[in-house]
Order: sequence, then C-alpha cells, then structure tokens
Amino acid sequence: MFKIKIIAFVLISLFAIGCANSGSTVLKNLQEDDVNRAIVVGKTTRNEVRAMFGSPLETTYTDGGLEIWKYTFEDVTSFNAANMASATLTLGLAGSRVTGRKKELMILFNDDYTVKRFNMSSAPVQRGTGFL
Repeated sequence: MFKIKIIAFVLISLFAIGCANSGSTVLKNLQEDDVNRAIVVGKTTRNEVRAMFGSPLETTYTDGGLEIWKYTFEDVTSFNAANMASATLTLGLAGSRVTGRKKELMILFNDDYTVKRFNMSSAPVQRGTGFL
C-alpha cells in the first residue's frame, strides 16, 4: 500500500510540473515568415515593434549606442514515454528531462529608432537532472 501511495505521489507531481512555458508568449505561435512579413528594415519603428510584440524581455546596447531588443519564448514538457517510465520505475529518483522549443527574436534599431536588422530563430531544447 505504501509503495502505491509513493507511485501515485510521483505521478501527480509529474502532472503538476509536466508542462511549462516562459518568456514572451506573443512568440508562441509566430513563425519566421510571420516576422519577416511584419518587420521592414529601415521602415518599421520601435513603437510599431512594441505594438506588435509588446515590451522586450531584455534591452541592451551596442558599443556604438544602438538599441537591441530581445524576445524569447520557451515551451517545454516532461511528458514523454521515457520520463514516465523512469519516474514510475525509479519513483522519480533517476531525475527528469524536459524537451521542447525555444524561440528568440532579436531586433537592432538605428539611431532614428527604425529597425536596422532583426533575426528570429527557433531551436529544440533539452534539459535534465539526475541520470536521464
């Protein structure tokens, strides 16, 4: 009976923390093509970017004083067959792994606050703890 309670606790814990996302949720459903259509180099202004994507998560500056805005969004989950099997068989002691995608949008502005350059990227991410 005690073993069943422990397994139930581990499974409930995994369901509670199984999915997570962080960052600029506006990027969640955006693709590179969407951004390429929305931003026109030399024409789109900083205020227009803010209206489209909201405030950036991070603002930095180049050595020359140009402003850089950074938006990131990460969507990960720990629900997959390997994680569930490991958690069940080892009562969660073997660790866990999360997989998903990270999107990043970087925008460099000119002195007149129009877009000088931008890049949107999307890449798989994987992190883990323990033995997995």
